[in-house]
Amino acid sequence: MPSLTLFTEDAFHQDYLEALVDRFSREYEVVVTLRPYSVRGGITKMHYELGEFLRDLQRNLEELPDAILAATDANCSGYVERRNLLEGVVADFTQFRYLMVYAIPDPHIERWMMVDAEAFRAVFGRGCTLPALKCERALYKKLLSQEIFNSGIRAPFGGREYAGDVVREMNLPRAERNEASLGHLLTDLRRLFNQWSQP
Repeated sequence: MPSLTLFTEDAFHQDYLEALVDRFSREYEVVVTLRPYSVRGGITKMHYELGEFLRDLQRNLEELPDAILAATDANCSGYVERRNLLEGVVADFTQFRYLMVYAIPDPHIERWMMVDAEAFRAVFGRGCTLPALKCERALYKKLLSQEIFNSGIRAPFGGREYAGDVVREMNLPRAERNEASLGHLLTDLRRLFNQWSQP
């Protein structure tokens, strides 16, 4: 049974990615042991905690997983720059580089909730418009909250409480076409689960 350690910068990432891993697990019929670490305090804290975890792996203080999924928003930096920052943390632990998979919503996880209007409709009773890529703090939080509010559904946690529902309804090829940063993750997850599903 493969094990996946999940490092996220907040609970929204954790909820979304746990649902996505669960979906892949069901579709590939591969049971995965998921060990989530939801790090509070943003990207700086998450970098530190990921480095500490890798250091503990190096010292045999942590059990070696089959993969590590590190998740953080791209914010205004863009996908490539944010991935380079994460890879910079791993650079001191080259023996674990093969374990790494990255989830980097560009620019924010809330946009990933709106990449498939039909999935959104299935959950909220109405479709949504995928917002254009813009660099503006909290913009996508506002847009997602407004789309959910317009459906007449309450979302006191900003939509995070519906992340699993949206992920389960998504047409993954369509979502991948609509959002390149999600496509990178889906490609990596397919590779992992193809490996894990081999007899």
